[in-house]
Amino acid sequence: MPGVSVRGSVGAARLITELSTPALPVVVISLLCGISSSPGWAGLLWGAIPAVLCGVVPYAVLEIASRRGMLTDRHVTQKRQRPWAYGICLVSVAVSVALLVLLGAPSMMFWALGTMFVGLVAAGGITVVGPKVSVHAFCWSALCVFLALLFSPWWLLLGLVLPVIAWSRLRLEHHSPTEVVLGTVLGALVTAVAWFFQPM
Repeated sequence: MPGVSVRGSVGAARLITELSTPALPVVVISLLCGISSSPGWAGLLWGAIPAVLCGVVPYAVLEIASRRGMLTDRHVTQKRQRPWAYGICLVSVAVSVALLVLLGAPSMMFWALGTMFVGLVAAGGITVVGPKVSVHAFCWSALCVFLALLFSPWWLLLGLVLPVIAWSRLRLEHHSPTEVVLGTVLGALVTAVAWFFQPM
């Protein structure tokens, strides 16, 4: 980014960016919400629905769109293309909610999807009118806070990966420091506030 000098291997930054895809925290949070809400395979299956629809499917759609030239890349680095990507994610959340309602899913699953919805609207809204929120930072920050609240504060140590992810986004010039910090703070804040409304 203009005015920002970040050194290091571009190849390493690309690898870290790929390994820290936002889809991964979405899948993990979805599966853990399912397991927490119902014992055994039932919980895993509940979690698998939003994991696939909100994590895997949007990733696949963005990949296909980028290969067909509809997007510059699957990480949607161009700000003007971000509303399209947020729209895909919001549709995925809506489809997940509808399916889980029909199947009579536990309330914890709707909490997870509600939190995703709020996060998408907040990050998308800010991106439209202001800085391009880093979704990588948002999702990994949200995962750290979620694990700490669900299991133990020790899981906040996972936050040690956040500076590494931030470096990769800055090194590739996909974000500014402000955008990375904004994503980190917003992800943690949305998750922490939403926790007060979780049904467990």
